[in-house]
Amino acid sequence: MASYDVIIRGGLVVDGSGSPGVVRDVAIADGKVVAIDDLAAAAAASEIDAAGKVVAPGFIDIHTHSDLAHFVDPRAESQIRQGVTTEAIGQCGISLAPCTPEHRSALFGSTGSKEHGHWHTYGELLSAMDEAQIATNVVGMVGHGALRTAVMGPDAPRPADDGEVEGMVDLLSQSLEEGAFGFTTGLEYHPGKTAAYDELAALCRAVADVDAIYATHSRNRDKRYFVGFGEALDLARDTGVRLQISHINPKYGRPEHAMRNTLQMIEWTRAEGVDAAMDMMPTNWNHTSATALLPAWSFALSVDELLDTLKSKDGRRRLRDNRLPMWQLAVEERWDMIRLIACSANRELVGRTIDEIAAERNADSGWDAIFDLLIDEGPRLKGMMLSSQAFAEEDNLLALADPLCSVESDTMALANDGPLKGRMMSVLGYNWVARFLGHYIRDERVLSLEEGVRRLSGLPADRLGLVDRGYLASGNAADVVVFDLDGMRDNSSFENATVYADGIDHVFVNGVAAFSGGVRNPDHSGRVLRRGN
Repeated sequence: MASYDVIIRGGLVVDGSGSPGVVRDVAIADGKVVAIDDLAAAAAASEIDAAGKVVAPGFIDIHTHSDLAHFVDPRAESQIRQGVTTEAIGQCGISLAPCTPEHRSALFGSTGSKEHGHWHTYGELLSAMDEAQIATNVVGMVGHGALRTAVMGPDAPRPADDGEVEGMVDLLSQSLEEGAFGFTTGLEYHPGKTAAYDELAALCRAVADVDAIYATHSRNRDKRYFVGFGEALDLARDTGVRLQISHINPKYGRPEHAMRNTLQMIEWTRAEGVDAAMDMMPTNWNHTSATALLPAWSFALSVDELLDTLKSKDGRRRLRDNRLPMWQLAVEERWDMIRLIACSANRELVGRTIDEIAAERNADSGWDAIFDLLIDEGPRLKGMMLSSQAFAEEDNLLALADPLCSVESDTMALANDGPLKGRMMSVLGYNWVARFLGHYIRDERVLSLEEGVRRLSGLPADRLGLVDRGYLASGNAADVVVFDLDGMRDNSSFENATVYADGIDHVFVNGVAAFSGGVRNPDHSGRVLRRGN
């Protein structure tokens, strides 16, 4: 009689491919899925009754900002408790390596974080993460901002010259050799917003040379969406790089046809043989750092200089004058649709609209309320986060209809206790999977259950180039989630966003039970994954 470490019995096995689910038993041994069959005659050290539940591959979050969170609190509670077993970090051009000794502090400071660790190369970062006893698997991506900071310094809001581009390409190529899965840009953010097309093309060619992936937060997703997404598609067409467009959802201020036109542009580009796909957040709320609302010239200022500018009437006037605004909502001063979601100095205000905060603090305008809050943050002002009601539901539905649209969080691994207690990056940070599976799959039936699971597993695995994850198949790594679709519930609210979702019963990472029956296992079995290994 065969004997295994774990048998998950009688669940609806949805394997991540999109194929119809079948009732089967799943056996795990030595960190691998070793059998998917009728295993009535087999025994195991541990058995789980999954009758009436769904058994699926562990979910892969293709776009996260958990880079530093895995060091600060490696439990990754908010992700593990949603069935997320793998996270792709280093997104939107923001990664914690490569870095130079002279600019290392500035790189961390650009994220509003204190300096951490001792690494410089990307390989050293991955090795440090190996030692951090992480709970989820991690896929590393190289951020354009880190490359620029290492080569050009932190305060260079200008295009790179030829020598600087060559230096960035060399660092990127080294990082890809050391295990990074790809390269990312955040072209609405400093320093990405001042990068020229030729700079990006040179970097994308280095990525294409090793068949890695390029993920981009495009330059614009509202009034100039056509230019923003068009640039990304042109880069893929010109360089042959595999393209992943991050959070494809157009934002408030976009023409009504923007989502339809964008999907058409992508379809036509794919018809030319270009490998292009996308991902989206399953929400109507967009989030960003408060300083991202400021004009490009302000990023050349030191923190002290920026604080002084915020304190003067003329400085505030100049900071409001932004020709390339992050949010049209701020331009139109729709402060009732913008909320404070993360700060250090005024945590009692988190979740409130800027309208409400301005009224409570007798500020002259929503801008003044934001400027006052930034002053209160002091040296930590770059960590202050805002959320806006920016995405149209009809756009979300159109994006989900495309079979190459993965679903992502655009948040970080958090916990409602410990060193990250109270931290928010998105109102859905603790509940994004539950929102997608509960609202879009179960309630709205936008996609079948099988297709919904594929958007969280097989599809992102294929996009990233993972060879043994994303699918429930014999021989693959035993990243497995058991969930109750009927019990899937998004419990988030702006009043209490740091509450865990309902519906996840069991989560295995590399064959080890990370979460089971409502109990969190303190043993961490996550791994740093490296391209080519």
